[in-house]
Amino acid sequence: MNEKMLKSIYRYDKKEKTYHIDVHLDNYRDVYSEWDYSPFVNRDMDEDLLEYLMSCSYEIPMKKNLDINFFLLKTLHDTSREKRSIEGIHNYFGYRIRQVKTQRFRQMRNTLTFFVIGVILLIFAVFSTSLIKNPILEQLLSEGLYIGAWVAMWEMFSIWFFHINGLNYKIKHYLRLKSSNIYYQYVDK
Repeated sequence: MNEKMLKSIYRYDKKEKTYHIDVHLDNYRDVYSEWDYSPFVNRDMDEDLLEYLMSCSYEIPMKKNLDINFFLLKTLHDTSREKRSIEGIHNYFGYRIRQVKTQRFRQMRNTLTFFVIGVILLIFAVFSTSLIKNPILEQLLSEGLYIGAWVAMWEMFSIWFFHINGLNYKIKHYLRLKSSNIYYQYVDK
C-alpha cells in the first residue's frame, strides 16, 4: 500500500513520523475477551481486536513506527486501570510471541524428523536393489521407497519455507505491537 493511501486510512504524526491505530472503546474491559475474567495483566485480548491490530500492523510497513490509541469517555478515566490494561496488553503480546516461538520450534523439529525419514528411505531404496532378487518386487519396492523419500523431503522443505517463514512473520508483528506505545485518550461524547 502506498504512503498516501496509508495516511488517508491511519492518523499520521509528521513530527514523530508515526502511524496511529485508533480504537474507540466503551469500557476498559472491551480490550479483553469477554470470556476471560482473570486480572487485567493476564487476560486474553479480544479476538476481533487482535485481528484488527494484526491487520493494521501488516498494512503499515515494518520500517514505520506505530502507536495504538484507545479512546474512552472522560467519565471512565481510571489511571490504575489504564496502567494495568497497558501492562496487560504488553503481557498478552509477550505470551503470543512465546506461543508462536514454541510452535516454530515444533515445526523445526518436524523438519529434522522428515529429513531423517527421507534419508533413511533413500538409503533403503539404494540398497534394496541388491537385497531383493525378484525384479518386479525389487522395482516396486525401490520406486516406493524413492517416492516416500522425496515426499518426506518435500514436506521438510514445505514446512521450512512456508510454515516457519509464516511464523517468523507473525513473531515480527507481535514484537512490533508489543513494543509499540499504547495510549488511552479520553474524550467527551
